[in-house]
Amino acid sequence: MWHGPQVDVLLHESHSPAGFAKDSLFHYRNFYQLQCNDEYSTSFNTAEAYYLFYINSGSLFVTLNNQIYSLTRNDLLVVKKKTQVTLSASQSNLYVVEFDGKLAADYMHEIIEPGKQGRSIVDFSNIVMFFVRLKELSAYEIMNEAYVSLNLEAILVEIYARKYYDTDIENPQNYAIIQALFFIEQNIAKKITLEGLAGFVGYSVYHFSRLFKKEVGIPPYEYVIKFRLDLAKHMLITTKKPVKDIAKACGYQSEINFYNIFRKNMGTSPNQFRQKNHSEVKA
Repeated sequence: MWHGPQVDVLLHESHSPAGFAKDSLFHYRNFYQLQCNDEYSTSFNTAEAYYLFYINSGSLFVTLNNQIYSLTRNDLLVVKKKTQVTLSASQSNLYVVEFDGKLAADYMHEIIEPGKQGRSIVDFSNIVMFFVRLKELSAYEIMNEAYVSLNLEAILVEIYARKYYDTDIENPQNYAIIQALFFIEQNIAKKITLEGLAGFVGYSVYHFSRLFKKEVGIPPYEYVIKFRLDLAKHMLITTKKPVKDIAKACGYQSEINFYNIFRKNMGTSPNQFRQKNHSEVKA
């Protein structure tokens, strides 16, 4: 699954639980830490396991049965069983956990909305400690299955608590940027202006621009361009949609304008990029 020159498997630990651990505890079958580079893509089915993806750095797009999720640093994605996953990465370091457990189905029923195959949670840095602990446990000569179960369930409890109880906003400025990023993701096919973004979160253009660059690392305009190009790359790699449809879905009303911006930033045309990187994935 995780192979090729564009991905480095920094850590892989597999485990086959038995007896009490299999019947009564949460357990992982595979635990990975990956470093994915630009234009890395893969496609697989989760089959009889649930999956967790936690982003330490970088960004990636994940398609679950034709629904696209955008993930950046500190974001989490939890995925159901029997789900087709298509992933494309941009300089990303992430944890991937393939897991199951006696109460896993019950948690998934509560965490994931009906009709969807996954749930993403943004800015979820308070759970990274559990992934780090799982990583530490993987180094033990004898697997401590009880502690593995404890940390996996802790992640699920935090997701459940975020959904049902986390209504307080501890950092209004950080929340404003999260809202702005969500607005960009939901309106990427439309015209997005700096004035519109600032107005959406209730800040002046000057204050919003400074805050956005401080929190995200680049100005809002550059982020929108990067998001559109990353989404376009994901769709070029993982679908067979016509380039003109991809351009429109990414907010470019002019196909020629899309070609020019893509070539300027990627050094190649959309069609050439697709031919070089296309995965065998149906649209």
